[in-house]
Amino acid sequence: MENIEAEYACAAVWDERHASLLRAGTDRNQSEKWLACFLPALSGHNALDLLDLGCGTGYDSLELARRGMRVTGIDYSEVAVAQARAMALAEQLPVKFREVDIARPLPFPPNRFDAVISNLVLHSFSKDVTRRIIAEVKRSLKPGGLFLFHANSTEDRLPRLKHQRPARELEPDFYLLDGGQTMHFMSEEFCRELLAAWSIFELQHVRTFDTEGNVLKCAWRCIAQKPFSQHDSDVAPAHL
Repeated sequence: MENIEAEYACAAVWDERHASLLRAGTDRNQSEKWLACFLPALSGHNALDLLDLGCGTGYDSLELARRGMRVTGIDYSEVAVAQARAMALAEQLPVKFREVDIARPLPFPPNRFDAVISNLVLHSFSKDVTRRIIAEVKRSLKPGGLFLFHANSTEDRLPRLKHQRPARELEPDFYLLDGGQTMHFMSEEFCRELLAAWSIFELQHVRTFDTEGNVLKCAWRCIAQKPFSQHDSDVAPAHL
């Protein structure tokens, strides 16, 4: 069975992936690699109420909570959310973790959060679904709120597909991979299209390497700001 629903992998795929990592003891904290670069922007924006979109087992959420921020972490995987809650309880950190399908309307009122972070999640969906997610992020952010994310780039296709065989290409640059995961290798043009109505503070291509200098991952790093109003084109963006 392909384990795909509506242009993205179903929850069972992610439950098995997280369960496998936890059984093997390879569920790694990568906040230093993917979250630390966002901390100056969050601090400069005085962001206190944050949403971690696709939080996985919660490492980023927990690190933000340690820094005094009020964090809600949401993920599609019941296994991941259970592990995140257990780690938060062990440290007595007041993070709210919820099992949520982020491809559907988010269960939050408009203008709820100061910032939304999403590390290595947005590339899991088709283009149309990703557009809907961005619209929900925008709705959930306060005017002037920040959206900070990493997502796999088109350059990540070669190193990724060396290790995870594609079952088939569902649409240009969007693949169903062996095991049921879906992966969209995002172009700069698509990132800019998604954020056409935002103020983009940073859109940078980044690479990570193994100890032998081989490329592990290629991703877009983005920091964008929601408009202050519907007519924000005349409003100067805040400095980060």
